[in-house]
Amino acid sequence: MRFDNIWLAGTGGTLGTLEPVAGAVADGEYSSDAAESTGMTSYSRSGDAPPEMAVIAGRQAVKEAQEKGARVDGETLLLHSHGHFQGIDLWPAACWIGGQLLGPELDSMPATVNAWSNGSLAALDVAASALMARPGVPSALITLSDRFAPPTDRFYTSPGMIFGDGAAAGVVTRDTGRLRLRSLVSRTDTVLEGLSRGAEPFRTAPEGQPDMRRRTREFLATGEVSLRDVRDRTADCTRSVVGRALDEAGVDEDGIDWFLTPFVGRTLYRESFVRPLGITPRNTVLELGLTIGHLGPCDQMYGLDHLLRNDLLNPGDRILVLGTGMGFTFSAAVFTADGV
Repeated sequence: MRFDNIWLAGTGGTLGTLEPVAGAVADGEYSSDAAESTGMTSYSRSGDAPPEMAVIAGRQAVKEAQEKGARVDGETLLLHSHGHFQGIDLWPAACWIGGQLLGPELDSMPATVNAWSNGSLAALDVAASALMARPGVPSALITLSDRFAPPTDRFYTSPGMIFGDGAAAGVVTRDTGRLRLRSLVSRTDTVLEGLSRGAEPFRTAPEGQPDMRRRTREFLATGEVSLRDVRDRTADCTRSVVGRALDEAGVDEDGIDWFLTPFVGRTLYRESFVRPLGITPRNTVLELGLTIGHLGPCDQMYGLDHLLRNDLLNPGDRILVLGTGMGFTFSAAVFTADGV
């Protein structure tokens, strides 16, 4: 979808302590071959609960947005996204986060947008659409947070990456901001949903720590989809959403100044994003991701915050943001740095 007056007015982000991957290899938690393939040098490890990190990032985003003249108050829409445990079972983390950031009584309904690793763009899609449809809503505050503490194995939950702990936030507005959203396109290939389900039966309670690699092996063993099919289908979907997003934004591939993708290792980055698109990005956040790890749904918003916080953007720069998540969902968005 094309957008003309939707802005990202403020952003925020927070991490834990950066731990060297070499230490995990020395302790036997991670193989030296995997470390060499991914190129990961460190990862973020936090002792804070994800909602606590979300509030830290959210306060940064609100402060910055208000300095740009955005209205953020009890009528602001609060959207929280995560893929993992938020510290308390059977508990609406979004409402607590909303209370901490927007006040004790809200004329809105905090909600969770669960799109796993595609949470940044999924929440942005909901926020932008809500602002277009509801003129009485002054802004939308997006928070995203995850922590991959034991018993979760941050090193082997998904191949080609190491999971990191962190949070990010963004305030979406009309009329004013730092980054203008030009387009956002999503697509879902439900044939690939089984990659994260495998042969699992439906249960009445959580199973504990899931073996995601076993599930993938079980799904491929059915013969319904081959590993080559998975690669072809994901490449097709990636090309589709990127092509449509660029077209709706009126930008060609050569006009992109920054390329933001999920924070994965070098090999997965090349095979999943660069090679299918056939592009050579001028500027990326790959090196950032190799130092902090995959932050679940936070990667894209954290990446945008990183660009803004470190003054890496020039006025008018065009940013292509790519998201993927279990399910299997694919999204692409184009921003222009019209307010930096």
